[in-house]
Amino acid sequence: MEIDSFYTQEKKYVLNSFYLKIIACLLMTLDHVALLFVDSQLNPNLYFALRAIGKISFPIFAYLSFESINRSKHPVKYLLTLLAFSLSIDIFGYIFSAIKKITISNNPFIGNVFTDLFLGTLTIYLLKKKKWISIFAVFPVAYAILSNLVISQNYGTLFKTDWGTFSICLFILFFITREAYHFSLLKKANDLNVDVHSMYQEQIVMYDNILASVSLIFNELLFYLIYKINNQTTFIPNEFVPIGTYSTLASVFILLNNGKRGYDNKFIRYSFYCYYPLHLIILGIFSLFFGILKNF
Repeated sequence: MEIDSFYTQEKKYVLNSFYLKIIACLLMTLDHVALLFVDSQLNPNLYFALRAIGKISFPIFAYLSFESINRSKHPVKYLLTLLAFSLSIDIFGYIFSAIKKITISNNPFIGNVFTDLFLGTLTIYLLKKKKWISIFAVFPVAYAILSNLVISQNYGTLFKTDWGTFSICLFILFFITREAYHFSLLKKANDLNVDVHSMYQEQIVMYDNILASVSLIFNELLFYLIYKINNQTTFIPNEFVPIGTYSTLASVFILLNNGKRGYDNKFIRYSFYCYYPLHLIILGIFSLFFGILKNF
């Protein structure tokens, strides 16, 4: 039985998806401002602060994408939208590298967050089928893992993502913890001979948010442990320790999610999609004259 009460929650939590997206976009912008304008050698404290705050954005985006693939009436359309933006940004990045003669590994436009979100949501979409087709989830997982494999200094990794193995593990943890909770809730409802929908609606916001936050914290600890064992491994996201570990703070915003979509129409929806490439392009152009890219 599929249980879904995403739009039917009480207003006991303050942040809907619209506000979470606004917060994530603002945080992400700070990260990219630091990346494109702040010299980490000349201004290490400012660089660290902006990037650490900015890293909080990704788990928020990941959780929103996880929710979207779970509740979307047109999941394939959602996946294709993520893929289209992912490919478009990377193509622009390769063209930019060719024009400015920037090495692929140093190009901030290649390997974008849409790729991570697409791979993660595709994995969840396939796993949710719980049929033979679910075996194909191994391909986006393999892609994410191979995106950490450096093949040359100038080209960088074999495949291009932003968070790589970290992101795919986070999506899988989101899925496993929620599936386990839903299964236990269904079993409990059957044992008590009560309506599972009513029970689920009373607990969905609190437990789904808590489970997602626990998944994020566990994922952070897992990769921190990998770092402590071998800080040279390519499976660790770039600058994960110490800057990336601040993404754990995204759990605070996830816990405040009320499970509602908030303001939504096609214009707003695609404005959020377009914000990522547009703000990167605008910041990139300014950086060519006043920032880090001027030195390439």
